[in-house]
Amino acid sequence: MPLPAPPSVRSLSSKLLILTIVWLVLAMTSIGYTLVLSWKLEGGAAAINDAGSLRMRSYRVALLVSEGADAAQVQQEAAQFSDTMARLRKGDPARPLFLPDNVEVRSQAAEIARYWQHEMLPKLEQVQLDPRRNTTRVDLGAFVNRIDKLVRLVEEDNARNTTLLRFFQMTLMAMAIIGAITMMYLMFLLIIRPLNELGEAIVQVRDGELATRVPVVGNDEFAILSAGFNQMAGRLQELYATLEDKVRDKTRSLDEKNRQLTTLYGVTAYLHESHDLNTMCKGFIERLIQLTNADAASVRIVDSKRGKLEPVAQIGLPDGMIHTHDCAHIDSCYCGAAVEQPSSVIRLFRELPQKEQKHCERAGFRSVSIFHIRVNQQNVGIFTLYFRDDTRLSAQEQFLIETLGSHLGVAIENLRLAARDRQFAVSEERNLMAQGLHDSIAQSLSFLNLQVQMLESALGDTQDEQARENLAFIKTGVQECYEDVRELLLNFRTRISKEDFPDAVNTLLKRFEQQAGVLTQYQLRGNGLPLNPEQQLQVIFILQEALSNVRKHAQAHRVDIDIDNHDDFVMRISDDGCGFDAAVLAARQARHVGMSIMQERASRINARIQIENRDGGGTTVTLTLPHTERQAA
Repeated sequence: MPLPAPPSVRSLSSKLLILTIVWLVLAMTSIGYTLVLSWKLEGGAAAINDAGSLRMRSYRVALLVSEGADAAQVQQEAAQFSDTMARLRKGDPARPLFLPDNVEVRSQAAEIARYWQHEMLPKLEQVQLDPRRNTTRVDLGAFVNRIDKLVRLVEEDNARNTTLLRFFQMTLMAMAIIGAITMMYLMFLLIIRPLNELGEAIVQVRDGELATRVPVVGNDEFAILSAGFNQMAGRLQELYATLEDKVRDKTRSLDEKNRQLTTLYGVTAYLHESHDLNTMCKGFIERLIQLTNADAASVRIVDSKRGKLEPVAQIGLPDGMIHTHDCAHIDSCYCGAAVEQPSSVIRLFRELPQKEQKHCERAGFRSVSIFHIRVNQQNVGIFTLYFRDDTRLSAQEQFLIETLGSHLGVAIENLRLAARDRQFAVSEERNLMAQGLHDSIAQSLSFLNLQVQMLESALGDTQDEQARENLAFIKTGVQECYEDVRELLLNFRTRISKEDFPDAVNTLLKRFEQQAGVLTQYQLRGNGLPLNPEQQLQVIFILQEALSNVRKHAQAHRVDIDIDNHDDFVMRISDDGCGFDAAVLAARQARHVGMSIMQERASRINARIQIENRDGGGTTVTLTLPHTERQAA
């Protein structure tokens, strides 16, 4: 980049231009004077010729008069004399011809003109009238002397002009010599020497002498070039002196970029592997802790409808923070406040106003870095890095971690899509099984039921009690099988989601009331995490099986369903029936298919089932899904 010249710089071109103009003005002035002097000399020479011709014409007039020439001829000659005299006094620029601009010359010319008019012409007329008069009586000598004096004065003026002409010519020669010497000296002083100094300095720098500097003299272009060269040499010297440090810094920067890229590729590859949500999120924050040297980390899913942050995975947090409810609500902690922010949020607690400390501050952390988990510009959740010192991540680290958060969001969304696909596949398989049951066993049972009714009509009033009793047993068994198949078909076609779980429970209870004629009471409390689709399906099936047992065995008049959805999910199904004998139930449990199915369904979602007699009669079935098995999805 060229160095800008300050306003006070007197440039080399300006100096050369000024010198050239001065020399040109002097040369043109001298040449002009020589032209003027030459013009004056030429005019003076013409004046000398005409003045000499006056002397000749004076003698010619006198000769004509002495010889008695014709008056007309004398007058013509006198007229030519007068014309010459007038032209001499007025001058003729075309020739050129003029008298010197000299008072003495002008006076002498005026004296000659006056003497000619007042002395010579009257005398010539007298001589012409009296031819016997001698021409010597005309004072021709005095008149000629006046003419000679005029010629002499003009010659003297020409002599002076010739001297001046020679002086100016010599001056021009001297100026040419001095100008050439001056220009050569200035060229050497202003151009050649600075160029030589710059050239020598460049050679020295090329040879490795980076301490070489050029003296900065004046403030012209070469001074700017010298200053620029010195800056360039200084910069080269500085770069050479710090080259190892710069290489080390660049190597460190490249290592950091390689480390970040390795982390990005490693995390991306890990997220594309097959994991459940908790395992995937825990592995994700493990890698972030290695990347950022954080002391702890956590992943939470945003439940905007409930206004909560549901924990999914954490590493390094104290037990007090894991089980506290302070961080559960969006509006109660720094992480919740960052949900609505457009980008990542860094919090150094010492820079915040001294208000009530949040739980993470009380746990000993001094700064947190909060990042979003987003998919298609939608907030899925957040993950937080906790530091026990005032760590502030760099812009590159923040960008990398935000990118990793986007990958985590995509992975979570893929898990959700995969779960929906599995649920849809199971639902389709259940529909196929339901169609198969309906087209085979259900129709066969319906046919058997019809045949039993026809057989009962055929027996009529027969007295064979044993046959009638066996027929009643067969009819009851077929009807129960038929009801079981219908209930199984309904179970297969059951399809619920997070939003319609309460409606599904209500629908199931209404159908039970219609089938069994038993009054039901349903109560749902709590604002805990919603069950995932698999958990909801198994809970509904367990409820169906429990109601089926009530219908078949309890002889109850009322069933209470109490669901407590807080940290743990607890469902209690209580009836006012006959209860059960624990010893008999334990002996028959291996053969009791309904109880085994309920236990198997509970174990699929890592829940527990407890069956116990109620005080005052009846049975209570309690399903408990611990909070450790619940996760936001």
